Amino acid sequence: MARKEVKNKGLSWHHVSAYTDADLEFLQKNFKFHPLDFDDLRNFTELPKLDVYKHYIFAIFSIPYFNAETKRVEKSDVGFFVGDDYVVTVTREKLDVIDRYFSRVSRSIGLKRDVLSKSAGYFVYKLLDYAFRDAKSVLQVLVRDTTSIEEELQEFHNKETTRKLGSLRRNLLFMRHVVDPQRIIISQLINTRISFIPTDLNVYFDDLKDTLDGMWVVADNLKNIIDGLFDVNEALLTHRTNEIIRMLTVISVILMPPTLIASYYGMNVQDLPYDHDIGIVSAVIAASLIGFWILVWWIDKRK
Repeated sequence: MARKEVKNKGLSWHHVSAYTDADLEFLQKNFKFHPLDFDDLRNFTELPKLDVYKHYIFAIFSIPYFNAETKRVEKSDVGFFVGDDYVVTVTREKLDVIDRYFSRVSRSIGLKRDVLSKSAGYFVYKLLDYAFRDAKSVLQVLVRDTTSIEEELQEFHNKETTRKLGSLRRNLLFMRHVVDPQRIIISQLINTRISFIPTDLNVYFDDLKDTLDGMWVVADNLKNIIDGLFDVNEALLTHRTNEIIRMLTVISVILMPPTLIASYYGMNVQDLPYDHDIGIVSAVIAASLIGFWILVWWIDKRK
């Protein structure tokens, strides 16, 4: 349980990191939020949401981040309760970017004065702006990985390259899946008419939407690049398969005559033609050696 609070000039921020049932009971007792909101917190949905009540709004945002251990893009959901003089944020698990921002606001008098001296809506903008700008680092990782795979496909190709392509494609699709719905929620916030989100905040939320739009465009462009690299990868795999089939065909053709002759004279039959002729045996051995050296020369030439 990690329930923390920071306040300035009548506006307070309550942050609950990795909540427990006791935390939710505390919020329900002290803030009188709608029971359905707590159901949403206990069962975070796949998509963000925004519910507007008479005295507060409830929203869920998804913050993307890169898990360095699993090498996967993941997300963490944050619940927002926004009232006239308070903002409550709730996360199911510890989310570094929110905890880091809380520490900054708590320790810096200037930052606290800046973000908590205006309306609750302005603070929500500042917090989301910080979180989504931090999420841009995920795109930097994806851009780097895309560039690396492009170079690998140009220089060499193996199973690991195909695996990396699949992993990167999954990360890009998931990034798009996370970012796109946030833009809709921000647009809904812009159109929300409530006292603690005045219309003069529209320009700030427009800026936040521009940030998300930019992230979407980058992720979409990277996806198009990866789709192209997938086509290149498939072409390389097909070419390699054809090369292997062609080589096996040549080997079969070269080895067919010696195999046929050996099978013929290997039969348990008396008085086969030329079965005691050393010249024929020598010719067969010579032909086999010539065929072998032709095969070696052909393989070396193709390299």
